[in-house]
Amino acid sequence: MKTIFAGLYSTVVLVAVIPFGLVDATPFAAVAICMFALSLAALLLFGEPRRAHWVFVWALLLFIATSVWIIIQTIRIPWPSLINPIWKDANALAGASRDTISVAPADTLTSLLYIALPVMTFLTGLIVADTDKRARRILMVLAVGAGLIALFGLGQFLLFPKMLLTESKRYYLDSLTAVFVNRNTAATFLGLNFLILATFASENGRAYFGFSSAPPGSFKEGLGFWLFAGLGLSCLTALMLTQSRAGLFATGLGSIFYLPYLARQWKGRRSRLLAEAGSSVTRNWITVAGAIALILVFAAIFGGRAILRADQRGADDDRFCVWSDTMHALSQNWFQGTGFGTFRTVFSAYRTPDCGIGGIVDRAHSSYLEAFLTLGIIFPVVACLIFFVLMRAFWSGYRARRRLRHYSILGCAGTLLTAAHSAVDFSIQIPGFAIFFMAFLATVISICCGREERVGENRKDLPSSSRIEHSSEILEI
Repeated sequence: MKTIFAGLYSTVVLVAVIPFGLVDATPFAAVAICMFALSLAALLLFGEPRRAHWVFVWALLLFIATSVWIIIQTIRIPWPSLINPIWKDANALAGASRDTISVAPADTLTSLLYIALPVMTFLTGLIVADTDKRARRILMVLAVGAGLIALFGLGQFLLFPKMLLTESKRYYLDSLTAVFVNRNTAATFLGLNFLILATFASENGRAYFGFSSAPPGSFKEGLGFWLFAGLGLSCLTALMLTQSRAGLFATGLGSIFYLPYLARQWKGRRSRLLAEAGSSVTRNWITVAGAIALILVFAAIFGGRAILRADQRGADDDRFCVWSDTMHALSQNWFQGTGFGTFRTVFSAYRTPDCGIGGIVDRAHSSYLEAFLTLGIIFPVVACLIFFVLMRAFWSGYRARRRLRHYSILGCAGTLLTAAHSAVDFSIQIPGFAIFFMAFLATVISICCGREERVGENRKDLPSSSRIEHSSEILEI
């Protein structure tokens, strides 16, 4: 039954990514209904997760606390000091006042769904991914599906550059956006999936090429290596064609943090033949330097368009002007906020002529600034608690796991990539990517908070190197 639920869960997550990142109301409603039904059924059938139960409880409590505050922002309150000044002006002009914190209560209530859906995705993932085998399979399906999306994006960009899925492309005509409207969201998605695919390519490659304590792997490991490596390079190539400066930088940051660790795992019978070349410390540094150099060379070869764009534009970016006006609005609403989901309404009152008069600014191009402005002082508190819970889970996995310890580093690298890009853009605010990222976190945290399982529980799902290494660990114990 859980296998069926895992398949349905993976399908819903991938479907959420495809229709322009789920920015339209109709596909969003369809995916929300499916995910909420799946969440309810999983909770009723399987109960709370045994793995990562404390993470499940913390996530639920933080979601409830945030939801309560958002609802408070939409109701009449008896404290005049918290009421947004706009209602005082409305009362003087029209003789009617809502007396609420939010400047647009209806928008605030509607926007609550944009938090609820990713949170339900995360909680459901913790319930369904209750073993290493199931968690890894879910993550593998998501990685392959996202890799195929990258291949589709490459094909459409090369053959039909003016098309986005089945519609004519209106924005970013010179950049690859895959199935997303915005190139920065596509860059975050592709960069995150590149790290996931690198993980599976490394696991299969170590076994197949003999860079482990196990005998050389079978044809299955070899096929897996070339599949994941090919899809990973496709994601990386597509990332370069997005021309997203911040996306390229964030992915490079995550890669430099994670790939050297993966490279250091490539050791075994063949690596012992190189022992005479120097000490283990020297070899480790050479491996790390080689991994970093490979990243930089690939970026220099295929990322020329993004680098050229960064060189031409430099610090000339409209988002700096938006940030300045957002900070001005934040200075007057930092405590109670203006109501979640009201940035578009609020920003127009603080927009200066320096930012131009054309178009409507509906995003702050910084998820942290926008959330702080709309939620108020509760946002930095909740954000710090979220990062604390994530880092504690990853640290727990790093200390407790042996065979799958690299998943804790993967979780840190993926979080670093997404968090860094969210500081200068709004990828995490796009529902499709938020759902994908929450599913990624759920599976990785499930592995981090799990125990070392018996070999028989995961024998069919692991590369031969991992199976034999795990058997050796049990014998040592």
